[in-house]
Amino acid sequence: MKHDLTLVTLSPEQIAKAKEANSTRKKITHALICGPHGQMFGTEAQCLKYWEAWNPHQKIEVSKGQCRAIFPDVFHRAVKTANYPISNFATTFDLVNILMDLQDGRKP
Repeated sequence: MKHDLTLVTLSPEQIAKAKEANSTRKKITHALICGPHGQMFGTEAQCLKYWEAWNPHQKIEVSKGQCRAIFPDVFHRAVKTANYPISNFATTFDLVNILMDLQDGRKP
């Protein structure tokens, strides 16, 4: 089942919870929610670069003349929002490897 890739602008309350869970020394303003597979927290620039790269409508050239999305079997759309309920504010350890395993048909 495919899920949304969601870039979230965090509220001040969410920022405080994310800093408490990850590090009060980190600059956190945004979250990238990868469906039920995990999330990461950081600045808008940090999260946006992954959101743009993993967007299922963004294609990259994998061989001469052949383009495809990075995680086409994991995400069906990429959305941005400023209103998203988050219950777990810890960054998911090894998120990229989890997504690669899902894309390759392996259970993480």
